[in-house]
Amino acid sequence: MSTLYSVIVAGQSFYFWSIMAMGACVGSFMNVCILRIPEQSFFSHLRSVCPSCGKQIPAWLNIPIFGFFMLRGRAQCCSAKLSWQYPLIEIAGALIFAGMYLKFPFLGWSISGSEFEINQFIRWVHASLFVSLMLIMSVIDARLMIIPDVLSIGMIVASPLVVLAHPDLDFKSSAVGIFLGGGILYLVAWVYWLIRREYGLGFGDVKLLAAIGGWLGWQAVFPTLFLGSITGTLVAVAIMLVARRFSWQMKIPFGPYLAIGAVSHLLWGAEFFLIFVGTQPQN
Repeated sequence: MSTLYSVIVAGQSFYFWSIMAMGACVGSFMNVCILRIPEQSFFSHLRSVCPSCGKQIPAWLNIPIFGFFMLRGRAQCCSAKLSWQYPLIEIAGALIFAGMYLKFPFLGWSISGSEFEINQFIRWVHASLFVSLMLIMSVIDARLMIIPDVLSIGMIVASPLVVLAHPDLDFKSSAVGIFLGGGILYLVAWVYWLIRREYGLGFGDVKLLAAIGGWLGWQAVFPTLFLGSITGTLVAVAIMLVARRFSWQMKIPFGPYLAIGAVSHLLWGAEFFLIFVGTQPQN
């Protein structure tokens, strides 16, 4: 029995570390998206190039996470300092894929051999892709105060395909989520403009919440907005306290906080619903 237990544990560990390695590779691709999509240069280079001098980076130095530390944080070609964003996003990718696997384990070992659960696999793919997209848009918004349409609108357009594949989503919930998510923030932005005659909310945030509603259903819209608003407010107050400068005119990117709210709902939405409502959410 101990030998069989060891085999099962070894098999699970192999799956887990393989998925984590896959996530790190996807994290490397996320870095490409974060840097190239805002510049509209996504297809300008098929291979990775040095951000400082433009020279092509050898494949062996492009190994996720380890490549940065092998170079000691400096480009081999011109010795320019490399951003810590590269390894941090790759580590985040590894944690996302591994974390979603712990949430939705689709591979396993038992006495009868290897097992594969297709519905759990679909949930894992959906969750990993969703959280990865949220991370990409959050970093871009934090850096540049924009959320590229190719990502937010792309998610909205892809919503029917996501619903078609996902075992727990339905077209009605997704469609209502798109219109409810976009409509709420559009109304808020419009009312703010009527009162202040200036834009207090970017339309990138409107499209982002619509995309979240499309991928998670209408049930995610209000928890996402609530958690995002609370988190954003707390961070804004903390920044003003540290800076010792209080201003209602301070601009902060709202996308990252919407992403935090959406990911929280994805992972613990049912638990939140039970705590505050006392029943499971219905479609």
